[in-house]
Amino acid sequence: MKHSCAFITLGMVGCAIGEQQASAHSFCCQSLSKSLASIYFAPNSTEYDSSIRERWSGTAILHPGCVIAPTSTDEVSQAIKIIVKNKCQFSVKSGGHNANPGSNSIDGGVSIDLSKLNMVVLSADRSHVRLGSGATWGLAYDTLANENIGFPGGVCGEVGVGGPSLGGGQSIFQARKGWIVDNVLNYEVVLASGQIVNANQTNHADLFKALKGGNTNFGVMTHADIASFDFDGVWIGTNYVAINGLEAPRKVMLDKLTRAMVNLVSGSNEEKDTLVQLLVLYPSSPLGFLAHVAGIGLTNAANVASPPAAEEFLALPNRVSFQSEHSNMSAYAHHNTQLLPAGARESNAGITISNDFDTMRELWDEYDKIYDGLPHKTQVDWIIQFLPQPKIQQSYAKTRGGNSLGLENVEQDQIEIWFQPRWKDAALDGMMKDAQQRFVTVSEKVAKKHGTYSPFMYISYAAPHQQPLCGYGAESLAFLKKTATKYDPDGVFQTLMPGGFKLNAAKCTPW
Repeated sequence: MKHSCAFITLGMVGCAIGEQQASAHSFCCQSLSKSLASIYFAPNSTEYDSSIRERWSGTAILHPGCVIAPTSTDEVSQAIKIIVKNKCQFSVKSGGHNANPGSNSIDGGVSIDLSKLNMVVLSADRSHVRLGSGATWGLAYDTLANENIGFPGGVCGEVGVGGPSLGGGQSIFQARKGWIVDNVLNYEVVLASGQIVNANQTNHADLFKALKGGNTNFGVMTHADIASFDFDGVWIGTNYVAINGLEAPRKVMLDKLTRAMVNLVSGSNEEKDTLVQLLVLYPSSPLGFLAHVAGIGLTNAANVASPPAAEEFLALPNRVSFQSEHSNMSAYAHHNTQLLPAGARESNAGITISNDFDTMRELWDEYDKIYDGLPHKTQVDWIIQFLPQPKIQQSYAKTRGGNSLGLENVEQDQIEIWFQPRWKDAALDGMMKDAQQRFVTVSEKVAKKHGTYSPFMYISYAAPHQQPLCGYGAESLAFLKKTATKYDPDGVFQTLMPGGFKLNAAKCTPW
């Protein structure tokens, strides 16, 4: 029997629907190939193959029916009109850095690859930079490296502008400037109708606010204008320490690391220039006492070397290596890219806790239990990051019309925890999916026990089964749904673009 749809009636119905969708996708690709031939790429082309493989994680590589790579906002508009008219499912890729399957690609539908929308322009008055959604932060920093200009942007060079500019966005300036979205002055967006609009504090102010955290629910963002400022450079310090070493045993090191993190986060409300990214690394090929390492990425946006705020991290025992330099954002972002290069398989999950020593310290031990329980842990690079989210970070949103993250009334400093292990063998995907779920479950359990759990999670770190939009709170979620209905009344970005976290799929329960 050649056709797997020939079993029972229910199966035949499901298969018929699948065949209809495949037919729609095929017709859609045919229409696009005729109307937008110069930017259309079929599965037998090298451009298609290159496009679908330009993903940070192997878990995100899918196989669309065709790829289009617009070179202008008008071409995006034309493509959306054809896709919507034919009711075809589609995906949108900016940088392709999210590891969740379907987040930036699609099986069988149309992939809109924005990588050619890579404009990087500094305004004549130096007040803002205009960035194409398909540019990477590395390209943006490279292009403006000699301009002595700064702007809140991603910390990894190969991340696309689109994701952080719609999801929140962390940067080395977050204690002084807020989220990346809090510094966006204008979004250029293609709506479901194909209409091109500019959303800012004056025009489409509701859409402007909704886009600042609302992710892929409203349209295709093609360009963002981000506020800029004079910037002379950044001090970078990278400190690696063994978690269990000759100078200090494991328990002492974990206590010191946790205390240093909590103190730096709380101090960020006053000393706004020093930032840390604390990374736990258990490499798949360990060497003796280097089996468990903490990587401490320090930056000072005022270009002050070894700032006092970082003293506890700089004084840690069991040092393996330390490097520091006065540099720029270009070098910093590309350095981070080299630490976690593309090509592995990745897993995402996120949790937010109050800035609390007891919670964070207990979580270290619980995460170790998950790692130790992996049947094939020697094939996994076990990575968990702890990132600061000081209270002051939430105070900047109101200056430019607010955002939709729901954090304006947060009264505590917070820490964002990002689960991001890497592995090569696809046969381990099931094992790592289970570890992902256990990370979320145990994180919530420990945080709730200590009264430090926050429902908010940074959407770019969320696992597919998590509900980051619910974490914005009922009021923000209602606003997002109302705005989506206004600008996308037919729900195109809820149904035809399944990737990302959708408002119509938000299943919120009291926490």
